Amino acid sequence: MVIHTEATENKLVALASIAAELHSVMEVAWGVSLAAKNAKVITAQSSDKALGFQPIAQFIDEISQLAMNGVNDINNEALLLTRIAVNELRCINAYQLFDSVKVKNHEAQYIDSMAPALKQVEENMQASKLAYKKSFNQLSMLLESMDKCMLSARAIASVSRIVTSNAQEYKDKLKVVANDLDEAATYIKDKLSDSYQHLNNVKLD
Repeated sequence: MVIHTEATENKLVALASIAAELHSVMEVAWGVSLAAKNAKVITAQSSDKALGFQPIAQFIDEISQLAMNGVNDINNEALLLTRIAVNELRCINAYQLFDSVKVKNHEAQYIDSMAPALKQVEENMQASKLAYKKSFNQLSMLLESMDKCMLSARAIASVSRIVTSNAQEYKDKLKVVANDLDEAATYIKDKLSDSYQHLNNVKLD
């Protein structure tokens, strides 16, 4: 059996790239959450002048919380995937070591005593591959779910711009919140797309 470490090393590089993308996403989500809370304060102070924006401000706050929770879930799954890939790399290295010793010393008297250890390493490799595939699929699903959440956020931003037109003197402040949400959702979608690309660049073997 010929096994190379390159594929597993590529997995680790891809996962590190995803972690880097998600770090900036969390910062943006925190910013949107703060803006939403400010909008809720503005609408509370405006009496009925910005009444229509109150449920939207609440929704923006909820969206930002979903984004932060989603990023945490994705980070945790990416971390699990990294651990699995590291374990797989260790198994491959162990297998290569055992196999090399077996080939070089195939005529040695007790070489067959290595067979149980070699079999265990092979089983561990297969287990790691199955665990990686399961976690890979879960991470893909989380990224897709977050992408849908950001589509909803952009739709709400569009509605927000319409509602703010009736908010009188609070219009400009609330419009800033709507624009920030749209920009943040677009930014996060781009980062999610990059993360998904990093993930799909890695083959499932």
